[in-house]
Amino acid sequence: MPISGAGPDREKETPMANEQTPISLDREIIGAGSVTGRIFLTGATGYVGGNIRDALAGRPLRLLVRDKAAAAHLAGTDVELVEGDVTRPETLRGAMDGCEAVIHLVAIIAEEGGVTFDGVIRQGTVNVVAEAQRAGIRRFVHMSALGATDDLRYAYMQAKWRAEQAVKDSGIPWTIFRPSVVFGPGDEFINALAGVVRNFPLIPVVGNGQSKFQPVSVREVAEAFAKALDDPAAVGQTYELGGAQVYTYEGMLDAIAAKLGKKKPKAHVPVALMMPVVKLSKPLPKALRPPVTVEQLKMLALDNCTDQNATPQLLGRPPLRLEDGIDYILPGAR
Repeated sequence: MPISGAGPDREKETPMANEQTPISLDREIIGAGSVTGRIFLTGATGYVGGNIRDALAGRPLRLLVRDKAAAAHLAGTDVELVEGDVTRPETLRGAMDGCEAVIHLVAIIAEEGGVTFDGVIRQGTVNVVAEAQRAGIRRFVHMSALGATDDLRYAYMQAKWRAEQAVKDSGIPWTIFRPSVVFGPGDEFINALAGVVRNFPLIPVVGNGQSKFQPVSVREVAEAFAKALDDPAAVGQTYELGGAQVYTYEGMLDAIAAKLGKKKPKAHVPVALMMPVVKLSKPLPKALRPPVTVEQLKMLALDNCTDQNATPQLLGRPPLRLEDGIDYILPGAR
């Protein structure tokens, strides 16, 4: 089911009632039909972006890339490339001219080298929205995250929530998606957990392992984005996207171990013990770091599931279960 507003705070220690308010967007819905023109896509070279490109195959696209030469293989008859960076608004000037819709995906999952959640997620969205307003964009579809909330303790979720507000205040007909953990070939989270299960003699479970997740297939997320462009009723809606089943963190590890055919003992590691390890490992090459960030450790205090799952409604079918969609972690899989 779609929701409106900022959504519930899912912190387990202080759950809040889910408040829904009617959407009144008559001004924005006027003229917001199906998108037939060119679509401007940020985050086009990323994991979710690649799947959205596939879902939009055959439609006119303009991809925002950092390096046109490196992304030249993505260009085609219906696909244009434009160079720019969402954190540098001057590089966006004119990039959307002639486009009808924007799909905005750019985000980061870790802060490094002075790059912050606020700078990329919130301010990057503010910059994209400002250029969309100048260019006369008619539809804006935005990637947020399940659990987005205005809480200083969770910088990633707060940046996501504030980015949502920039989109809602834009005056452009908007649709917001909040997926749970996204899985599929090339993902970072499930592949990282699979690496731990595959390579460690014991399976470490951070914290009590009871945080809840509702993993959703990246291809189904991409399909939902594509369908939103064709449905005027999606204007003014915030859709929470989850998969077919809710798992605890430990339950996800069990599902991954079962897929890999691994039977190993598990050892619980307190978050307070893991936190300094993750912080101290930050200067190391990525391959030598624990498969979790400081922010992800903090967010284990939050459940990442929804009782307003819009995925079945948007797809017209039950979503994919995690167990049925992770053959890509098997040896030799591509």
